[in-house]
Amino acid sequence: MTPDEPPLTHVHFQPVGGAAGDMILASLLAAGAPLDEVTRTLEPLGVPFQLTADPAEINGVGALRVSVEYPQEHVHRTFADIRMLVENADLPSRATARSIEAFRRLAVAEGAVHGMPPDEVAFHEVGAVDSIVDVVGSCVALELLGAESVSCGPLPMGSGVVRAAHGPLPVPGPATLEILKGSRVRFTEEPNETTTPTGAALMQTFTSGEFTDAAPPMAPGSIGYGAGSITLRDAPNLLRAVVGELEGHQSGLELMEANVDDASGEILGSALERMLGAGALDAWMEPIIMKKGRGAYKVCALVRAEDHELLARLLMRETGTLGVRHHPVGRMAAERRWTEVRLPYGICRVKIGSLDGEDFSVAPEYGDAARLAEKTGLPLPRVYDEVRAAYRAGSHGNTCKEKGPG
Repeated sequence: MTPDEPPLTHVHFQPVGGAAGDMILASLLAAGAPLDEVTRTLEPLGVPFQLTADPAEINGVGALRVSVEYPQEHVHRTFADIRMLVENADLPSRATARSIEAFRRLAVAEGAVHGMPPDEVAFHEVGAVDSIVDVVGSCVALELLGAESVSCGPLPMGSGVVRAAHGPLPVPGPATLEILKGSRVRFTEEPNETTTPTGAALMQTFTSGEFTDAAPPMAPGSIGYGAGSITLRDAPNLLRAVVGELEGHQSGLELMEANVDDASGEILGSALERMLGAGALDAWMEPIIMKKGRGAYKVCALVRAEDHELLARLLMRETGTLGVRHHPVGRMAAERRWTEVRLPYGICRVKIGSLDGEDFSVAPEYGDAARLAEKTGLPLPRVYDEVRAAYRAGSHGNTCKEKGPG
């Protein structure tokens, strides 16, 4: 990022007592994600539920505790079942990608523990409606808060025994440890389960497993506390979410590439749209010639370093490619902001690019301009010209800086 680039919204989780799906969702609601909008966004999942967030006090600290009520069911959903629910729910694209990735991590971990392929794992606890709402709701809440990046402190591991669908299990749970392989954690003497498989899978997905005690330099804005359901012996059972702006944050960028010679243009176009919706800063295709003279496309995307694993998996699933190359890249970015231009026949958004305080680019938003062209019957180039002329004449409204270096 350049000094003139707008700050990014960041969420840093502090697992004071631990992390579970309900605690993650509760902390984000307490930090400002609107409960009614989260609920409304989850309704297309097609599973009946009622989500509530009630005030709680833990050691004098005000928090929220969420609960999910749903009709009794006797369904053991597989990863494929849950993925279908999520993909058909018309969620924000990045929330869809994160939700599926969290459940994929759970399926892989459960499969490793039970010695079976991930697709054959029948979820018990995490396949229930409350766990689905916790996972997908947390991913949606991050989008509603405008979070461009996430960090988390090392997750605490309790001790003892916990009861599960298969009977008593050691703490930390086998699936929890499987999910957290390669990540930094804190083993404690707390005689309770402090991090659940769902909590571990969500945090791994949000951060790619890079847990650090210190948050990046940020200006805290809103702060929320999610309350756990049990009383811990050695710590308050709280998860804190700090939402703020990263001033001058150097978000590493990576270029992702994959050569694809066996997918149609429709599939590749859809893959680009999915990548952009899931957080890619830019995505495009380049025609190439592969071995034996085969025509193909190189699918490329510019992504934030912390998103490359999530987006690489998405690209492989969408195109069938068996591998994705990625490497760090640098760039110089202009400051950009959005404004609205008022024309006699409607409003069009405009992106303004600036360097050293001087505007050098005025770009009408294609979707708005195309809508106005269809409405009026005017040629699209004429709408573009009239939008630019109206901007220069000062016929524009509120201006806002764009979030992130897109």
